[in-house]
Amino acid sequence: MATESDTGSAKARKRGRPAAGQSGLTVDRILTTALALVDEQGLEALSMRRLAGQLGVDPMSIYHHLPNKAAVVSGLVELVFSRMESPRAVAGDWAEQVRAWVNAYQGLTRRHPRLVLQIVTDPVAVTQAAEMINGPLHAALTSAGVPADKIDACVGMFVDFANGFALAGLEPPSPVPAGNPPENPPRSHFDLAMDVMILGLRALTAGRDATRHARI
Repeated sequence: MATESDTGSAKARKRGRPAAGQSGLTVDRILTTALALVDEQGLEALSMRRLAGQLGVDPMSIYHHLPNKAAVVSGLVELVFSRMESPRAVAGDWAEQVRAWVNAYQGLTRRHPRLVLQIVTDPVAVTQAAEMINGPLHAALTSAGVPADKIDACVGMFVDFANGFALAGLEPPSPVPAGNPPENPPRSHFDLAMDVMILGLRALTAGRDATRHARI
């Protein structure tokens, strides 16, 4: 038979936050659900209350695992950008390394456009993502002979290009008739633009190579 003390303890537990394991929540489950929500409705639709509704739990349960929305977004960045395929190493061919990196990054924008394209307004999330994936592109550009003070601008150029290409295929510029869904820009356009940018990098580094050989 329950004592008055036991009853009081039970009431206290009901009024307080549930213990971390009681709702069956894990960080992975929370982030997977959050990513599905963002993929479908966009980052602006993400809130702790809406996420709790998707999980079927009290909002306070989430706080035992992730303290706020910023932590959820950080977790989503870690989850998504850790899945970016590492560019295949091509010895001595920096241009192919650059192409491989941009192709891999563009793959992320196609799979999760409403996360990748919307974190650009969040400096903390952008910095986190850049630290996770930009290393191989920096290395390829350094190998190409791009001046150190221009590498960040070149990285930004490729990122903005891939983002813009994905954005162009995300939503139609105007209503389209039923049965005629919008299509992504033809792949040939992507490749042509990459060719032009690679040629630009070759021109950028040609003067440095000529100067270096003249000194030798």
